[in-house]
Amino acid sequence: MVPMDIDKAIYDGAATAEITGLTGLFRGAQATIRLGQSLVVGRSRMCDLSVARSEECVRLSKAALESHKSYRKISRQHFRICLTGKDRIEVEDLSTNGTVVNGFRIDRIVIDDFASGNNKLSIQFGHGELIEVTAAGAAAAQSSEALTEQRAVPTFDPQEHLSGVDPTHTPVP
Repeated sequence: MVPMDIDKAIYDGAATAEITGLTGLFRGAQATIRLGQSLVVGRSRMCDLSVARSEECVRLSKAALESHKSYRKISRQHFRICLTGKDRIEVEDLSTNGTVVNGFRIDRIVIDDFASGNNKLSIQFGHGELIEVTAAGAAAAQSSEALTEQRAVPTFDPQEHLSGVDPTHTPVP
């Protein structure tokens, strides 16, 4: 396991992230993590967000659950989410079956502009499980204020970057 930056996090009482299960066995599941906290998602009842305690799982019989195509694809401890800064979130894959964050399979990912950038993460795992993580609290409020400010956007001029390049020259592969 990779050491997490959570040891460096200081809880200020403001930054939080909301976790919501959108599809699969985690549909309807909700949790909140605060700055400095981590949350483990998986099949085990020992996980902070456990499929075994989800509404979808509780309504199924044991036989139906064992034959459910997603249940066995969810590891006992599938992934960990840590909010280590007002604008910083980490997701670490703890499974052998893989975890996909915003379309990319990851081992571990650190996002430094979580609240100020695109303040949503889509995490896919198992067979059709989808969890959404959104910035909340003061960090989300600050990011929405920052987005409303007018900012100058730099323009890209290809001619500026091609000066001194011979257009007839073909690069050698």
